[in-house]
Amino acid sequence: MNVVTDKTSWRVDDEIELRIVRPDDDEALFKQVDATRDQLVEYMPWAEDTKTAANERRFLKYCQKRIAAKALWPVTILVNGEVAGMFDFHDFDHPNRHCSIGYWLGKEFQHNGVMTRTVEAAVKIGFNELKMHKINILAEVENASSNAVAVRCGFHLDGTLQDHIYSDGKFHNANIYSLVNEAEK
Repeated sequence: MNVVTDKTSWRVDDEIELRIVRPDDDEALFKQVDATRDQLVEYMPWAEDTKTAANERRFLKYCQKRIAAKALWPVTILVNGEVAGMFDFHDFDHPNRHCSIGYWLGKEFQHNGVMTRTVEAAVKIGFNELKMHKINILAEVENASSNAVAVRCGFHLDGTLQDHIYSDGKFHNANIYSLVNEAEK
């Protein structure tokens, strides 16, 4: 199964555009990580190690290799042409046609519905272009914003995984959400 679509960008609405990550996104993505670091490190351990644009550049090179292996599908979120954050499809189970989605957004772009609209668009891409049957979201129980996005986008809470994520020096419980492509039923 091919998880790569020929498209490299998608217009969500007048404000939001999604684009497959590019190496030249490094500076702008690092700027957002750096400005939002205090929030990101609570839920995303990688943020602690992203201390320079060079760190981000190495990550984007890693992404390109994972894209080629059809194991990761990272997307830059742009708001009015400015890099605002990322989402990605990962943990592909190709035979069973499901994957997970993760996301983060720079502080200045939060609480305006950007991530909800982005995840809604990502679901359409996942179902229609990547041919997934089910998409999962894993969110730390304490991460109210991430859990709220999952609920607003129609994901079903399947359960809570005990001590599932290690971040910020301790283990955290995580909610697992799923959304099934109802058009395939």
